[in-house]
Amino acid sequence: MKNITLNSRGLNDDKLMVISDKEHLTRYEELKQNIKNNLKKQIFFKLENIRNLKEIRDNKYYKYDGYKSFNQFILDYNFSKTQIYAHLKLADAMETGLIEEQDIIQNGINQCLEVIRNNKNAIKPSKQNPIKPLRFQLKSEVCYAYFKEHIKLASFLLEKIYCSKKEWLEEIIQEFEELRSNK
Repeated sequence: MKNITLNSRGLNDDKLMVISDKEHLTRYEELKQNIKNNLKKQIFFKLENIRNLKEIRDNKYYKYDGYKSFNQFILDYNFSKTQIYAHLKLADAMETGLIEEQDIIQNGINQCLEVIRNNKNAIKPSKQNPIKPLRFQLKSEVCYAYFKEHIKLASFLLEKIYCSKKEWLEEIIQEFEELRSNK
């Protein structure tokens, strides 16, 4: 039998380990860069979706498909309501100039939502009329029925009298005071 001897190739185990570690480190850096690139792409896709959803909601485009509300539209596309409304908050904040797309790209969606929550200016003004409704009681049932049917007319009359017929209003106030003092 022949004796077989292996010649050293000039690489010992330590050198093999270093090369292997360098390859692994290079591969690791590649993978991290791929993740960063994919996240950036994902952010751009999310921003595009945010803009699209806002336009669909604002212009009520969902009604073209027979949806009665934006919520029905969301449910049919298997979106999470919480996530969609968070994205719509971002869209509203971008529209008002509170945040910019670049902020979302650099800081992420969650940090931008936190900025919106912490910012006092981000609170939407109520759509409700800030002037409280006027409540009073009429003595005549006929008068009550008439003004109940014509509420806008009653509102217009009161405002018109107060704004442009002050002299006449003063006369009526004096007459009212006299009647009140005689009782």
